[in-house]
Amino acid sequence: MPARYSIHLYIIFFYIATAAFSPFLGFWFMDQGLSSQQIGLLSSLGPMVGLAAQPLWGMLSDRFGAEKRVLMLSLVLAPIFAFGYLLAGESILFLLLTALLYSLFNSSILPISDAMTVHHARTYGQSFGGIRVLGSISFAVVVTPLGYLYDYAGQEMMFFVHLLTMLAALGALTLVGQPQTSGLEKGTLLTGLGKLLKRKTFVLFLLFTFLVAIGNHVNNVFFSVFLGHIGGNVSERIGLLNTVSALSELPFFVLSAYLLRRIGFFPILTATALAGMLRWGLLSLTPSFPILIASQMLHGLTFALFTAAGVTYVYEMSPTGLKNTGQTMFAVVNYNIATLLASNIGGWLIDHSGFSVLYRSASFLSLAGAIGFALMWFTLKRSSIRKVNSATSKDVHS
Repeated sequence: MPARYSIHLYIIFFYIATAAFSPFLGFWFMDQGLSSQQIGLLSSLGPMVGLAAQPLWGMLSDRFGAEKRVLMLSLVLAPIFAFGYLLAGESILFLLLTALLYSLFNSSILPISDAMTVHHARTYGQSFGGIRVLGSISFAVVVTPLGYLYDYAGQEMMFFVHLLTMLAALGALTLVGQPQTSGLEKGTLLTGLGKLLKRKTFVLFLLFTFLVAIGNHVNNVFFSVFLGHIGGNVSERIGLLNTVSALSELPFFVLSAYLLRRIGFFPILTATALAGMLRWGLLSLTPSFPILIASQMLHGLTFALFTAAGVTYVYEMSPTGLKNTGQTMFAVVNYNIATLLASNIGGWLIDHSGFSVLYRSASFLSLAGAIGFALMWFTLKRSSIRKVNSATSKDVHS
């Protein structure tokens, strides 16, 4: 396979592995008799571990150029440790230990994969969205058949399918070259992190990302539980609705580079946050199945375009040698911290107030994030105009 297409194959298999496991895990927990708060606790342990593990993986990758080796290790160990969920029975302590070990290695996969994908795209004149869309296609193609398979063969089948597909992703990764590490900044591992956090714009971007991401992860953690609460053929519905959401990603990943060039980062981020406000507002109404499908179609905006804009913005503003660290900080806020809050408070809200209050709260937070991104857009635009006017004034007087 030509080197310019090597990471494309990896992305295809990695998102098949994701489709085989992530959409069904919450319902599997529910099927084992766990409460919403217990599901929230298990879902939050992963992000809690990731708070420490993800920055360490990212900084080690930047400092020693170990991206590919870290990724290969994680692709093997994460699905193996996931079998602990299957073996735990009713032991909550065993389930918590499994979540800890699984998350320790799983937490490195997405941010490093994103950083390698952006690097590959820059090297070969491609776009992040153009590569990432292959993950959406592969996810959409397999998730519904897998739902039918799990309904027929049993939910426990997902652990075996997950392992096999992660090993296939590992095989594809061996074809991908190690990113060049020349020019990496030396010094302590925390130096680069400190440099990024001194940038006010970056910190504000992370804050508003956090507000918007809470809604995304409330839905990620509890959507299958929500469908179980509604009833029907739950695994089939999970598969079908996740197919719709994955297909909705395609145009936005394909067009993301064009949209970001023409419109800009912060107008795009504002629009995606407003789409989140609408999406979670619809779900707060306990919708019919057609409305569920309509809400899933907004996933392309709330996830695909939001992710493409966020990942590309972080890559562009991170200095050379801090690309993985920047992506890791984005992942920590966008995934770990947001999921930690969404899963714990979300589980409590469901048990005490119901799903309507949960999704209504997520809608308000998305609106707050949209206002924040809009203010950043306005401030940066005004600052740019001032610089242009200042430069023009100097030219006139020279």
